[in-house]
Amino acid sequence: MRVTSELLWRAAVIAALVDIPLLVLAGRVVPPPRFRTLQWPLATAAFILYALLWGVFGSSLYWEEVYRALFPGWARWLLPAWFGSLYAAFALVAWRVARRARRWPAVWFIVMGGLVSVPGHAIGMARGLMEVPMLSRASAAAALVFGVFEFVFYWSLITLAAAAAAWSSRLHTGSPEPPGPSR
Repeated sequence: MRVTSELLWRAAVIAALVDIPLLVLAGRVVPPPRFRTLQWPLATAAFILYALLWGVFGSSLYWEEVYRALFPGWARWLLPAWFGSLYAAFALVAWRVARRARRWPAVWFIVMGGLVSVPGHAIGMARGLMEVPMLSRASAAAALVFGVFEFVFYWSLITLAAAAAAWSSRLHTGSPEPPGPSR
């Protein structure tokens, strides 16, 4: 399979159309008081999702076609833990910033998660990401734009999973629920 710029631009539009309802949902079901309680559930969900993504795609499915050109062979099976930890740390930083927002902190958190794809992918591009045969027909611009929408999707899942886990935990322990959205 060869990825082209046209494919990435189309995928970016589709991803944006998926992201918009997820952002609206996150903004509705994770109001500011609830968001402020999600520090560790967000970090945990980010670790799990990125470790899973890198384990399946980076270390397994696309290692030969893409990632072996970017990383030394000894790092192959360390990538899931490394990227899981890196994005868990980013989740803690983004949570600290987003919790200061008066409105829609979950949405701001997700948007920051989308934007963190730019430096990450740019580093990959500097290391030769766009030179591997699978990606050589795609432009850097198309890859970066798609990456933002791809990561918005991931960070939406992280946010909604963290909120669901926290809600489930409170339900089972009988802890009071932070105030929800005002009606």
